[in-house]
Amino acid sequence: MTFPDVVPVLTDGRVVLRAHRPDDLEAMYEQCSDPDTQRWTSVPAPYSRADAAAFLASRADGWESGSGWSFAVEAPDGVGPSRFSGSIGIRLLGPGLGEIGFGMHPDVRRRGVTTAAVRLLLDWAFRVQGLHTMLWQAIEGNDASLRVAWKTGFTFEGRTRGHVPQRGQQVDGWRGTLAAGDSREPKTRWLDAVTLTDGHVRLRELRLDDEQRYLETINDPESQRWLGTIPFPRDPAGFARYYARRCLGSAAGASVEWVVADTDDDRYLATMNLFGFHSLDYGSAEVGYRTHPDARGRGVLKAAMRLVLEHAFGSPDDGGLGLGRVSLGAGDGNHGSQRVAVSAGFTRTGRDRQCYDLSDGSIVDLVRFDILQPEFDARQH
Repeated sequence: MTFPDVVPVLTDGRVVLRAHRPDDLEAMYEQCSDPDTQRWTSVPAPYSRADAAAFLASRADGWESGSGWSFAVEAPDGVGPSRFSGSIGIRLLGPGLGEIGFGMHPDVRRRGVTTAAVRLLLDWAFRVQGLHTMLWQAIEGNDASLRVAWKTGFTFEGRTRGHVPQRGQQVDGWRGTLAAGDSREPKTRWLDAVTLTDGHVRLRELRLDDEQRYLETINDPESQRWLGTIPFPRDPAGFARYYARRCLGSAAGASVEWVVADTDDDRYLATMNLFGFHSLDYGSAEVGYRTHPDARGRGVLKAAMRLVLEHAFGSPDDGGLGLGRVSLGAGDGNHGSQRVAVSAGFTRTGRDRQCYDLSDGSIVDLVRFDILQPEFDARQH
């Protein structure tokens, strides 16, 4: 058989994978003109209808040469008469080894279409085509693609420097793998920075427009002294890299970070993060924080800490993390940080001697605190 007859129709009852058709052209043009598609893929920029026509004409190539398989994605809430929702395919890299790629029309994103399409194609590739390993890669910062890979069972293998091609350049990327025998379910718990508020402060995700005040906080002399040698971003280029990688800790189930924002104008006031999740059941974590100079002495951290602990100790059934213990470390002499711990109900448990490097090259003890879930609950009543 030849294209398009050679292309099987795959479906899970809602999403359909099929051959691309001429009536997909207009919706395909819309998808590839979308800013997110332009940012995260290698489609021509700017994108024209002639580019869409050339892409459609090339869909037979992989099938005829044996170098890969491409499908159009069709969903009930797709675009136009063809209900085109996006494109997905596999490029063959060697015997039993493929690389998956996908992109969806903006009208169907965040509706589960991409995840369903990826699961369909993976099942067909492993079960029918006999592949044993699938590679996924994306440009660094494409957290939407990372979330799909996470949902469908890929194991994150790390960052690749200058490896992902994009319009004549090689840019930094992320890579993951999935073996035929792996489950198609997440291998970690994704820790989202859910919005938390008490009417006085609001905890939310980090945004690009937080850059100036974030860097002012990190570069403040008091912050610099006590953050010591921790490699936080210190300039706009560093912040851009940090922002691109911000979701990796969340995706690995290792950390979650919030911006503490003013409830009136939403400006950055501080950062709170939970990290160092311990044990397979995530029973314990450590909390860290830093405050913009103009927000100190206003009770910002005390209010934010209570919100973070409520979320940390809250039942997973209610959206909490279900932790039993949260710990905290503060440099010996960092009285402000230690006051925050005491005011939040933490108990001083000891010190790690001469282990904490300060920015001036000196080394001090790290004073240790912790709070248990029953202790926190008792303070709320």
